[in-house]
Parts: sequence; C-alpha cells; structure tokens
Amino acid sequence: MKHDFRTLTPEQELAFMRSELKVEAPVALMDRIVNQFIILQTRSGLMLSLITICLTISGFSGHRIAAAGLLPAILLAMGLFLSVCAAGVLFTGPLHLRWATQHSCDAGLDATLMAMLRLRNFRTRRYFTAGIILITGLACYMSAVILFVLIEGLGL
Repeated sequence: MKHDFRTLTPEQELAFMRSELKVEAPVALMDRIVNQFIILQTRSGLMLSLITICLTISGFSGHRIAAAGLLPAILLAMGLFLSVCAAGVLFTGPLHLRWATQHSCDAGLDATLMAMLRLRNFRTRRYFTAGIILITGLACYMSAVILFVLIEGLGL
C-alpha cells in the first residue's frame, strides 16, 4: 500500500506542529517531543528485555547447544555477540538518559526544540539499527537451536 507521506525536517516538523496541529504553547510543544522520547525509551526497554531473555536462556542451555558441533557453537556465539551489540547500541542511543530540561540552545526555544527533534531522530535511527542487529543475532541464535534439535533429535 502506497502512502503519500513525506519525511519532514525538524524545522518543517516544528512548523507543522504549530500551523496544522495548532500546538503553539512552549510547554505543549516540549511535552509532545518529550512524549516521543518516552515512546523510544519504552520500546527500547522492551527490546532490552528480549536481549536479556536470550542471554538468560543461553546461560542454561548454551553449553549443550555448543557441544552439538562447531556450526551450532559458532552460530550461538554470533547470536549472543550480536545481541549484546544491539544492547550497546540501545544504551548509546534511545536509552541514553538525559533529561529534557537539560537541553537548551543559546538561540532560544525554536533552536532548542529543533535540537531535541534532531536528537529524537538520532535516537530513532539507533533504535532501528539495534533492531536490525538484534534480528540478525536472533536469527543466528535460532539457527543454532534448530541445528541442535536436528543433531540431537535425529542423531546427525
């Protein structure tokens, strides 16, 4: 399904919020942007929970999977490594804690809001990067588990 959306620059987005959405009060503008950071933090926390589950399960069964052969061991190691890398990207992006009121530009409110929108965009890109890394890691991890099941179950 094709859509006609276009991605706005932070400057265009701020103008859109003011003109089309009729959000003009500084507190309302700040709240709207802060809520977007909250969404990123929440989704990143869920992704981090998935990473934690993967690492925890590996602590219980990883040694058995690795003992099934070289390929499952390599895939398991790659999956775990990529999962930890995804966590690193999350911690240096969307989970990097800095309070909204710590942001201020000498050029005034508009410059500060645009800088916050740019930061939100940066953290959003980091979120998607972490997601790609995690999906790749989970694919490696699941491949190791599948190979383990085949090797152990079928006696290959």
